[in-house]
Amino acid sequence: MTPVVAPDPLPVSVLTARTARGPGGALTDWAQDLCRAAATMPGHLATHIGEESADGRTTVHVGVTFASAEDLLRWERSPARKHLLDEVAALAEGEPRTFSVDGLHQWTPRGPSKLRTTLLIWIALFPIALLMNLLVMPLLEEWPVAARTLLLTAVLVPGVVLGTLPLLTALLAAWRGRPR
Repeated sequence: MTPVVAPDPLPVSVLTARTARGPGGALTDWAQDLCRAAATMPGHLATHIGEESADGRTTVHVGVTFASAEDLLRWERSPARKHLLDEVAALAEGEPRTFSVDGLHQWTPRGPSKLRTTLLIWIALFPIALLMNLLVMPLLEEWPVAARTLLLTAVLVPGVVLGTLPLLTALLAAWRGRPR
């Protein structure tokens, strides 16, 4: 009989909203501090902050995602989170609102813009393409164009996806001071 292996647990997200007592800037700053603190915890995957204003009131939405329920529980019991929750009482009115799974589509963080993605891929592609064109392609002048193109793309795609693009993304994240 084959043993049953449990699948990896699904990520767990907590989505809450707080309405600011005054201008929303201080509450948004607090939410950023909360997200930075969450990012230091084991199993942290992502955070998202959204802000909406209506009728002169600002509501700040905070989403925190962890790899497992255990990681989320560790965060929820952390002294850093408790300290930040104590601070928010002076900035927000009422109790936090928690969103259901039905509202998750509102929380999906937007990815980078198409322009940014295009530039990142181009920058990641350029050094490999340059090296291939300088060092390898002159040796293959007798090959048919389709064969040279097949070889070029067979090197470029894995080189970019597995090499230069993750390296570039990590360098940009470090430069912006954000963990990846």
